Amino acid sequence: MTTQDLIEILERARVRPTYYSIGKEIDDTLCLIREKQTWTVFRSERGQRYDVVTFVLEDNACVYFLKTIFELTRFA
Repeated sequence: MTTQDLIEILERARVRPTYYSIGKEIDDTLCLIREKQTWTVFRSERGQRYDVVTFVLEDNACVYFLKTIFELTRFA
């Protein structure tokens, strides 16, 4: 899975774009960004990163991000 695949899945699932950010860090969202040779998934809040998980492979980062965003938005 690529970040483009991920974006398409999120759009089809009608996950509000205000809940996530792919490619840049935005406060109060779940973020997925590429940093040097790794992919990083984290919750951003007030300029701080929480629950940071780093991956070497884009696919692993996207799958983790997808599972996490669905879990976070299940009751939203």
